[in-house]
Amino acid sequence: MDIANYPPFHFERLKGFRKEEWSIRVGNTGYRVTMIPCNNDGQEITEGDILAQCKMIKIVKVTEVSNHYE
Repeated sequence: MDIANYPPFHFERLKGFRKEEWSIRVGNTGYRVTMIPCNNDGQEITEGDILAQCKMIKIVKVTEVSNHYE
């Protein structure tokens, strides 16, 4: 929840074919880290209210680090 509640990160769910992924921004660099929240066994969490589950999520699968504007 610390990440979700910290406005500069702009924690948000992606859309379209990447709707199971989330991203945070890396400062004002234009870069973002795209991830999928995972449970304690490392299995992806893609269903249910992800934000409600965030307070328990300790593992994420990083799917991409990219410059969002390129």
